[in-house]
Amino acid sequence: MKLTHKIARYIKYHGFKGLINKVIGTAIYKVKRQLSKKENQKQLETILNEHSDKEIIVYLAPVPWNLPLYQRPHHVALNLANSNYLYFYCTNNPVKDNLNGFRKIANSCYLTNQQDILLGLPNKKIIHLYSTDMRDIGEIYEKAIKNNDVILYEYIDELHKDITGEIPEYVFKNHQKLLKDDTNCVVIASADKLLSDVESNRSKNYKLVTNGVDFNHFNKNKNNDIPKEIRKLVEKKRPIIGYFGAFASWFDYELVLKLAVERPDYEILLIGWDYDKSIVKYNLDKVPNITVIGPIDYSILPDYSKWFDVSTIPFKINEVTESTSPVKLFEYMAMGKPIVTTNMKECRKYSSVLIAKEHEEFIGQIDQALLLEDDQKYLKLLREEAIMNTWNEKAQEIIHTLKR
Repeated sequence: MKLTHKIARYIKYHGFKGLINKVIGTAIYKVKRQLSKKENQKQLETILNEHSDKEIIVYLAPVPWNLPLYQRPHHVALNLANSNYLYFYCTNNPVKDNLNGFRKIANSCYLTNQQDILLGLPNKKIIHLYSTDMRDIGEIYEKAIKNNDVILYEYIDELHKDITGEIPEYVFKNHQKLLKDDTNCVVIASADKLLSDVESNRSKNYKLVTNGVDFNHFNKNKNNDIPKEIRKLVEKKRPIIGYFGAFASWFDYELVLKLAVERPDYEILLIGWDYDKSIVKYNLDKVPNITVIGPIDYSILPDYSKWFDVSTIPFKINEVTESTSPVKLFEYMAMGKPIVTTNMKECRKYSSVLIAKEHEEFIGQIDQALLLEDDQKYLKLLREEAIMNTWNEKAQEIIHTLKR
């Protein structure tokens, strides 16, 4: 009766011809989907045969591959794939990534939307998860345990609403479950504060692996063209104090404003995206010696940042930033630009970083950093610390932990 009622209702609004078109369209879609599934399975078989000597890693990505900003998951994926793993990056947005099936990104790294097929493989796999994933991964965890898969869980940020918005209770429950399961799950922490949390929950199968850098990407200085957005700024020939990244509640806007007022001969260049609308109320673009431009695609970011005279991380010290290993810190090192940061725990680890505990000291450290631009001993230190923290080095640390 319900089906008859639905058919009658559909004919009322769309006509008998509309009903026929609907039935035919649905049938064609189902056939196409079935054919597509068979094609995808065949494509996967080919990939598996080509890489039969490699262990499989399946990453259930909460973000698409095609983003203007390359993040830790992108870099780790590429570098694990370069280290004799077959890596599948399962996009959560096949429309944005323009994908149905499997697409080779590089070497042994494939972008796909075929998560279900991959999770159903009988092959023993490594299931890669990140703490920033706000989805309920409880079922995936249980299935992985049942399949005797290994879970690689990267704990890379404080679980905090300032980063992700309101966090569902199941995220905390799953997080604790992964931290405590030291038999099936290997945990990687990106900062000392996060590591302490891990150590309070387990005694084995974990490691600290901070963020890193694609050294060659940021060390290149081939393009001397000045990007249009900053040409006038560069042509002023004043010291450029730079920053790239997110503008969020943990960014110390008052510190930047104070720097602009107390050093009117310095130009402050801020590159990035408005993460939480916090930048708006400070009217930075109304300050004569502050230039704010939007996010720049990762592929061309070095063409902008190479014009910095000093690179900065002006963050407030709080629960979020104390748990942060800033990717930009290592990218600044590779750029060969003097670095000034606030008193962040993860930044204090590196000899090349000039640390400031309060606002006046930060401004003084900027002055000091400008004197280091041509200091060969300091520039050598920057390079050495960057090379020690490449993404390849980070991938090797993860692999070593998996192999133990």
